[in-house]
Amino acid sequence: MRLACRALLACALAAALAGVAPSSALASINGDDYVGLTAVNDRGLNITEAPAIDAKYGILCDAEGNVLWSRSADTHSAMASLTKTMTAIVALENANLDDVFTVSKKAASIGESTTGLKEGMQVPLETLLNGMLVHSGNDCAITIAEGVGGDTDTFVGMMNQKAADMGLKNTHFEDPEGLDSANHYSSAADISVIVRYGMHNDTFRSIVSQSEVTLDIGGEQKTFMSTNALLGVWDDCIGIKTGFTNHAGECLAAAASKDGVELYAVVLGSSDESQRFIDAYKLLDWGYAHYRNYTLATSDQVLVDAPMSGYLNRTVKAGVADDVNAMVLDFDGDISVDVRLVDISDGVSAGQKVGTITWRQGEKVIASAPLVAKENVGAPMPWTSVWTATVRLIGLATGDKCIAESVLYAQTTAVEKATGSYGQSIDSALEKQIRAYVAAYNASVA
Repeated sequence: MRLACRALLACALAAALAGVAPSSALASINGDDYVGLTAVNDRGLNITEAPAIDAKYGILCDAEGNVLWSRSADTHSAMASLTKTMTAIVALENANLDDVFTVSKKAASIGESTTGLKEGMQVPLETLLNGMLVHSGNDCAITIAEGVGGDTDTFVGMMNQKAADMGLKNTHFEDPEGLDSANHYSSAADISVIVRYGMHNDTFRSIVSQSEVTLDIGGEQKTFMSTNALLGVWDDCIGIKTGFTNHAGECLAAAASKDGVELYAVVLGSSDESQRFIDAYKLLDWGYAHYRNYTLATSDQVLVDAPMSGYLNRTVKAGVADDVNAMVLDFDGDISVDVRLVDISDGVSAGQKVGTITWRQGEKVIASAPLVAKENVGAPMPWTSVWTATVRLIGLATGDKCIAESVLYAQTTAVEKATGSYGQSIDSALEKQIRAYVAAYNASVA
């Protein structure tokens, strides 16, 4: 079956590259979309600067949850099979991969997307997780829920408790597989929290990165293509999960890694099966263009001459102990620097803290580090201290502080905004590959 999957993909791709025109897709830039923490309208951006996305709801963030772009990200929405990312998290935290569960009649008859489990089969959790996350098997999700929780209701309670523990305010689960239900919902923002949490688990991370998987289903080796087309056509993609129901529409939580930076895109309610991948790719491509790593200071730099109050006119050279880097969204402007120094009334040794340096974009702190002495400066001799005190007494009358001025060498860092059509379109060859993958996947499950 592995060869069959690859053959289907090859045939579909050949057809696409031979000139099958991609269908037109609606995409828009909304004035109430957010770039960073500021609405597009409030930033005064032109139509070529923000992503043009078809999905109703979405979010783009980094691995720490810093939001780069969003559209109605806290709005409740059906989430379809993105549900299964929480199902996997709860299972991984409450069971072992080699635990074996029995497939029930309910699991075997759930329908929709399945791996073909039959009632009475004995299946290890690891196999079930692969079938659920790679192929989106509803039968695997039900079997996991019944095996880990004892029954689906108990397991769903565990899912909701985990959501509460994670601080999710716009999420409620009614089932472990994601079929439509009135009280089964999440939001783009909450889903981004769930998938980022899952990616901290090595097993979860490994499973969702697979473009295909071969599983033992009742003694038969079956190969399943991932539902996530980006894994099959874009090397930077590292996961995660698709979803679809009539109520949710086409959904995707996608992750990419490039130059050591991980970004996460969630799109809910894209207009068609291929468009969700196009939407997520455009968001991620836009993110990598506009969210970049800046070196703010290196350990060999002198950033400030810090005055020593034990002397009349003595300073100590100070900088950072280690290089300081920060991820910067170029729409947020230049990087300012602020220094706070401590009183140095005695001598100082190299490496001793003499203050703090902070970098900001607007009001947002993007990095902060201790300032440390870069040299040894001995304590003043007793006669020096007496002389210093005498001079400062005189200075009280003249208004002279009688202390060296600090000299700041660290300067504002200019941030250059990336130019180009990032987030506006997708390379036609890549779009054809996405559509070919989708066609091959659909053929494999027909």
